[in-house]
Amino acid sequence: MKKVSVIVPVYNAEKYLNKSIGSLINQTLEDIEIIAVNDGSKDNSLDILREYERNYPDKIIVLSKENGGQATARNMALKFATGEYIICIDADDYVDLSMLEKMYNKAKEGDFDCVFCDHYEIRENERKYKTFKDYIDKKEMYIDALVSPWNKLINRDTLLSSNVIFPEGYIYEDTAWFANLIPFLNKYTVIHEPLLFHVIQANSTMTSRQEERTANILPVLNSVVDFYKKNSLYNEYYSEIEYFYLRIILMSSLLRVARIKTKKIRNEMIKDSFLELKKHFPKYKKNPYIKGKKGLYLRLINRINARFFVFIFSIKND
Repeated sequence: MKKVSVIVPVYNAEKYLNKSIGSLINQTLEDIEIIAVNDGSKDNSLDILREYERNYPDKIIVLSKENGGQATARNMALKFATGEYIICIDADDYVDLSMLEKMYNKAKEGDFDCVFCDHYEIRENERKYKTFKDYIDKKEMYIDALVSPWNKLINRDTLLSSNVIFPEGYIYEDTAWFANLIPFLNKYTVIHEPLLFHVIQANSTMTSRQEERTANILPVLNSVVDFYKKNSLYNEYYSEIEYFYLRIILMSSLLRVARIKTKKIRNEMIKDSFLELKKHFPKYKKNPYIKGKKGLYLRLINRINARFFVFIFSIKND
């Protein structure tokens, strides 16, 4: 068993792989395995990965499959992972050379289920320091969630026993993955060092295909509700899941709807969003978490017409 398994889904990432994989190969923590999954790349990504595999056979395993998205690649790699702890890194990101050693040592020090870390957000020539929140308790994770897996070192036994996987066929798979994992994270901590460099590309799946992305969020959120019901967690975390669902629908999702150019599609998405919200959470306006300063925006949206809100922001983005 390795100390850490690093899962890297790869799709058309030839421009970034040397920097990304290089930062993992040269980690100060030596007892690791890197499981890189070529997700049907059409460029030279697979050739680059095979070269690393030949040069570092004790550190990197390369798998290859037809294109199916990050979720399918990560789930495939999880079946091969032997590490005591697991982390997923995006192929265009790179990490501090001491990242895995610091996170692993911290995890072992307190027998933590999960270790989070700070990171840098990289946009062209701009670099921003992003601090991870110190959660008072795990229910607070629903309120201020950073769902991406790339700054989370997870205990393998915790992950496997939870039966949480990445939902396949959707763009927002990270949202469901982290929301479903929260109940199983009983011990966690944060390293307040920027150990990862998250590179945001202008043509990434998170910055393109606006209509498809926005439409994807509803089935992803519904899958979270289904998971909690299936695993008898729904009643215990009802207020938190309700707020999680509400916050995404009325904040990030409405802003994405506003970027859609076609008025008819915008209105349909608003209608569908509120129908789903009311179906699952008919009394969402009484959620206890929308009180106070953090809920001010949500209370405002509740009081005005959502179509008017989207119309105003759509003009601003034109």
